[in-house]
Amino acid sequence: MQKYQIVIILITALLFSACCHHKTKEVTPETENFNYTGSKFHNNYIWGGAMNLAWNELIESFTSEPIELDTKDESTLKTLYCLNNPVFSKADIDEASYYMRSGYGQKTVNLINYECKAKFPDKTIPDLQLKLSDRDIISYAYFLKQIEYAIAFQKHELNFMDQKVNGFTSGAESYSNVYILAYENDDKFLLALKLKDNQDQIFLAKGFPMDKPDEVLKMLKTKAPAQEKADFIPGTVMNRKDIFQAPILHLNYERQYKEMLNKKVANKKLEGYQIALMQEIIKFDMDEKGARVENEAIIGMITSINPDAYKPKNLILDKPYWVIMKRANSNNPYFILGVGDTKLMQASD
Repeated sequence: MQKYQIVIILITALLFSACCHHKTKEVTPETENFNYTGSKFHNNYIWGGAMNLAWNELIESFTSEPIELDTKDESTLKTLYCLNNPVFSKADIDEASYYMRSGYGQKTVNLINYECKAKFPDKTIPDLQLKLSDRDIISYAYFLKQIEYAIAFQKHELNFMDQKVNGFTSGAESYSNVYILAYENDDKFLLALKLKDNQDQIFLAKGFPMDKPDEVLKMLKTKAPAQEKADFIPGTVMNRKDIFQAPILHLNYERQYKEMLNKKVANKKLEGYQIALMQEIIKFDMDEKGARVENEAIIGMITSINPDAYKPKNLILDKPYWVIMKRANSNNPYFILGVGDTKLMQASD
């Protein structure tokens, strides 16, 4: 009998050890935090860092602790967990590229419109058209990034998923823009493109699961970890005989976080408030010269239900692939796009 007890104790200890070991595997910002709140637009996965910035600003200014909501809705709790355990913060982007502001009432809205436009004259997302009462809360974040390749590519048509679209290709000189970080075959590879400003980076990855970016980001952290020396480009330059082609992309996307709306805040410091507005806009363009990403996020809280308070207005990328943009000294991207169909492309004549 004593022998059986010892066996049971050993099994229990092993199970406890396994559970503890499993817990140490949980993602953290220091290791592998993949709490991305991306969404689907047709067959394309889209994520930008502005909502993390707006949420962080809300916590820093009003609660000083993770935000709690009075709900049991699973989709709400999942988004809430991801936002309270962010993958991105202002430490992952240079100060010149972002703007954040939170506060009460219409005076804050007016200040946001003035300050953001003053800092970013090239901002194409319209000013906020909100009417807030004095006790309503707004948290806002915006960033703008524009990058240019070291050498412009050449315009070139290509077939993406058997549909002819406008794109660009490497030439006699621009082949030196393309660095190969990993190559398994023509249907699975990871590339980096050389930019004029080496403080930012852009990567293209084909052959990875397209439902979420976890696997490609794990590969990226291995092949292109954050570097103190920003002029270092990972990988090796592609051979002159290699062929690089990519589609021209255009995205103008607006997302409403419907699962978060009308949920009451449980934190004492925001007692009586609920989320009445939570949305983001992402604009992205990529062509033979470079790429531009613009991302805005807005969170609005009111003290009572008022639905009228807000009116929220080869190395050929011919199959689904990822576009990832980040600072050279950070492991955390500020923009992720999973290109799954031709909705973001221009059909060629």
